[in-house]
Amino acid sequence: MNFFSLISIVYFITLVLGQVVLFNHLQVFGSINPILYLLFFIFYRFESNQTLLILLSFLLGFLIDFLSQSGGAHTIASLTIGFLRPLIIRYSFGNTMELPQSYFSDSRTLNKLFFLVLLTVIHHLIYFTLIYFSLDAILLITKNTIFTSLFSLILMVITLNFYPNRK
Repeated sequence: MNFFSLISIVYFITLVLGQVVLFNHLQVFGSINPILYLLFFIFYRFESNQTLLILLSFLLGFLIDFLSQSGGAHTIASLTIGFLRPLIIRYSFGNTMELPQSYFSDSRTLNKLFFLVLLTVIHHLIYFTLIYFSLDAILLITKNTIFTSLFSLILMVITLNFYPNRK
């Protein structure tokens, strides 16, 4: 087990516990809960095993659903992001076939922000669609996706500023 595996395990456990213990109980304007466990998809190294990422995505969503006593929406949304992450990275940072291991720290700020926005909005749209699961609630899904994504993005950017550049 190398250093990056240990760091990934620590990030994984910290994000699960932080989401379940702290952020699930943080209510902004009565209905907005930030979802910060998406930071795991940023911290996970691009050149690492994609099969492992999909398994960890499932485990991440399942643990949050299990500990939050929710119905599986986190699992499906996390698993979808795990599948789409390589496409989102290539779309955000360019179509190069070989991305460096430090793709996130070597990129322009606009590319990073675009990556965060895509990752967050896709996850939240899937999550809230599964939570409400009705065409009658399309405005509620849209409102919750926009406001929760905005609040989650603000907290993610603040959190990312505390971490040193990983080169």
